[in-house]
Amino acid sequence: MIAELDELPPGEALFDMDGTLVTHDVAESCLRRVDATGHRNAVTEAHDGVFAHYQQLGDYFAQCRYAAVALGGLRVRDVEQMVDDAFATGDNEPVAAMCELAHWMSRRHRVWLLTGSPEILGELVARRLGLQHWYGIKQPFDGDRLVPSTYGITTAGPGKVEAAWVMTGRVPVFAVGDSPHDLPLLRHARVARTCGKSAGVEFPAYP
Repeated sequence: MIAELDELPPGEALFDMDGTLVTHDVAESCLRRVDATGHRNAVTEAHDGVFAHYQQLGDYFAQCRYAAVALGGLRVRDVEQMVDDAFATGDNEPVAAMCELAHWMSRRHRVWLLTGSPEILGELVARRLGLQHWYGIKQPFDGDRLVPSTYGITTAGPGKVEAAWVMTGRVPVFAVGDSPHDLPLLRHARVARTCGKSAGVEFPAYP
């Protein structure tokens, strides 16, 4: 599908999630559902609207971390239900061309879903799409409940490059994303594509 990849040895292929493998932003879909259920935790209890507070944060990296923190106190099955509902209602849908590319690449390369969203969402979406590897904003667990805090790398912007080294220990053969926050990772990969507003400017568009 991408001729340049035929010239490279097997390696790591990194796919962004929101806006790339799936339409829209899964974390935002879940935050709306957090508001709908009235769920709050020690961090979010002071916020009249979780999604509104998330939108008001002026820093993208703070938004990424807050999206994870807001899920704190929920059980994994509760989060999974939110994701299932988001897909069932069409708030998020698989992007067919990108999913086809990911599965095509998995014949020779190890495919990762690398997201700035909470890792629990990356895992749930990856499993839904038939992918075996994922990495995102990490947070602790108390049994099967998420804790309202995060740790480790904020997997956005340069953090995606840092995460790629932690995940794989080598330069990826391929990366694809849809936003300017993905550009450091795309510049880090041997071959890269974009599918968002920046498509075709610095990197070729896909498909």
